[in-house]
Amino acid sequence: MVEPSGDTTSVPTDADDRPRILLAESIERRLQDIEARWLERVEQEIAGSARQVSATDLRDAVAEYLRRLAQALRGGGSIESGGASAWADVAREHAVTRVRLGFDVDQLIREFILLRRVLFEVAREERVITDGVQSERLADLFDAAIAAAVKSYTESRDHAARRVQAEHIGFLTHELRNPLATATLAAGRLRRKSELVAAESETLNMLDRSLTRLRGHIDAMLMTQRLDAREVECRPIDTCLGAIMPDATKAAELEASQKGIEFAVRYDPEIELHIDPGLTTSALQNVVDNAVKFTDRGRVDVVADNLVDKAIIHVYDNCDGLADEEIKTIFEPFKRAHSGKAGTGLGLAIARRAVEAQGGEIGAESGAAGGCHFWLTLPKPPH
Repeated sequence: MVEPSGDTTSVPTDADDRPRILLAESIERRLQDIEARWLERVEQEIAGSARQVSATDLRDAVAEYLRRLAQALRGGGSIESGGASAWADVAREHAVTRVRLGFDVDQLIREFILLRRVLFEVAREERVITDGVQSERLADLFDAAIAAAVKSYTESRDHAARRVQAEHIGFLTHELRNPLATATLAAGRLRRKSELVAAESETLNMLDRSLTRLRGHIDAMLMTQRLDAREVECRPIDTCLGAIMPDATKAAELEASQKGIEFAVRYDPEIELHIDPGLTTSALQNVVDNAVKFTDRGRVDVVADNLVDKAIIHVYDNCDGLADEEIKTIFEPFKRAHSGKAGTGLGLAIARRAVEAQGGEIGAESGAAGGCHFWLTLPKPPH
């Protein structure tokens, strides 16, 4: 005997079916009329603005949404979730167009309100809405669709803003790389002099170190913006942890030795992963380097847990600790802990974006007695 689930909203009753099907048929039959009425009202609303928008751009994806809406009304399941799913895979296209046209989110919502009014008008003309219950359900369906569209609009708007910012940063870094390359070339020529006094040699060493740091800052800034704008393609492959961990921890191990702190790495090199090796190495290196940089005494430990569907890399350090507010922003670009140490605040921002681009997660916590625990998850091959 199968027990009832207790959710009676997921399957429509016979009394619900008929009005929904009639409304779906009306939408399909009068789709062009609905679209034309809606388009006319939207054009009237923006007529007083300075925007020059074509009818093609305005009606973008609306007809397809109406078709999906009719399918949702014909099918079973919750009418609210049906409306949201009907719109979900076309909302992004519509939202991208609205961002490109310079529409704000209020205008986007207003478009849906106008479409809802037109649909109610047609439903009354067709006499397929006969009571308040059906009216409320149609209104709820549109509310779900509006929520999905606003979410897509916000994501598209933010993505567009990040892309523009990345373009500006890309131009700036390109302009910086030209004089950097010239300075590096000039330093190399000076170093090839037949005779260099000690002072000149030390000056060139200082110059080389400064140029290397500058190059690193430029590359980090460019990588952060490219990851933000989703311009870095993630290419995961099946590999093992032993193929990436040595490269990711090599620099930190050397730095720890020079600072006189203990550095230990414990993991099973045979742990299987499904990752982009370059992005993962970058993420791990930035987290581990950060731990060593901010630990002046004690130790840094890197430990790997092997779970069924993922691996978790833990990095424990003995830094002075982070406040709760710092934990909230530590993975954002140019946000740095108040330690007084030099740095751009880009390392952990790159790590977060590199991990999330692969479907993983990254986080941090700090105890009252000091020290930090960073962790990041890496996906395993699907089985």
